[in-house]
Amino acid sequence: MSFNSFTNSLSQKFQELSTAVSEKTQEFSTSIPTLAESTQRLVQEKLGNVTDISQLPQEYIELERQVDTIKLVYEHFLQITAIYENESYDYPKYVSDSVNDFSKVFANKVTELSHATSAQEAQNILVTPGPAKEPRTLNYALSKVALNSSESLAQLADPNEGPVADALLKFSDVQAKIAQTRLHQDTLIQTKFNKQLREKLELDIGKASKARKDVQYKRLQYDVARSKLTQAKPEKEASLRVEMESLEEQFAQSTEDATIIMQEVIADSKFLSSLKELAEAQLSYFETSAQLLKEFMPVLDSESSATTNTK
Repeated sequence: MSFNSFTNSLSQKFQELSTAVSEKTQEFSTSIPTLAESTQRLVQEKLGNVTDISQLPQEYIELERQVDTIKLVYEHFLQITAIYENESYDYPKYVSDSVNDFSKVFANKVTELSHATSAQEAQNILVTPGPAKEPRTLNYALSKVALNSSESLAQLADPNEGPVADALLKFSDVQAKIAQTRLHQDTLIQTKFNKQLREKLELDIGKASKARKDVQYKRLQYDVARSKLTQAKPEKEASLRVEMESLEEQFAQSTEDATIIMQEVIADSKFLSSLKELAEAQLSYFETSAQLLKEFMPVLDSESSATTNTK
């Protein structure tokens, strides 16, 4: 055999092998349900056009129901407790002191600049930040209005108003302390309740949701493969059966994996522990507030008596 004949023969055999491999690969790939086929199958199921649907184990369905319920509990609580992340949730709606505060700061800056003796001193005045902004809470609003009222009454130099001015000054201090206690409560709820629930939603329940989607996808692939097998020509039945059995195993494995993950979500939910953190934060706030007001009440009685005696 000449060298040319040998190379031609080798080239022909290589071409035949490539063609055979290509045909087998194409046959195998076309037997695997595509995403489009799985999506079409899902649509047909939703429309009620397909009734031969592989059923999931009852245990799995019950676990799904439990996980969905836990998810709803977390989400519904967060819809409410997210308010604790908004500092001004109890601030009076029609109190708009931001413009007045800005005007006061601006006026103070102008006054200071008028007394500046050098360009450097003026520059320092301009870059110096204004006073710290008070938190916008109901108790701080009460504290501020009580303080302003006390100062206004004190300027009258009327002895009859002296006890009232003193009481308002002390009331302002009480409300400021209650406001700080409320802000501390809010911080605790944000970090020990809201944050915990969000982490469980994003991590634990998120992981379970991903596993459940995989089960759904594997189930659709398996059912598409089953449908193909029932309609297959005799010469394709063998390859389609192999593919269907492989997808059945994948479906079973993904179902088992998702079952374990959902069981872990339920076991680790520990919602009562998070609820206790919420209740403890509220209890501390209300107890401290009540104690501050209780201690303040004798001050009112004393100042009231002083007012009566001066008349």
